[in-house]
Amino acid sequence: MNALQLATKIKNNPEWRKAYDRIANAKSHDKKMKAYQKFEKKFGINLNDSIGIYVKGFL
Repeated sequence: MNALQLATKIKNNPEWRKAYDRIANAKSHDKKMKAYQKFEKKFGINLNDSIGIYVKGFL
């Protein structure tokens, strides 16, 4: 799955969007890292790498 497909999936799926918003709205670094881990555990995709930068750009 490329970044555009992933961004589209996040945008169109409320459950994915809610999980992504937790990452984007995290107040501290620790909370952001926990949100990344939960997203990866739940959906099997690590956004804490280069693809995450592109996804953020598409959203």
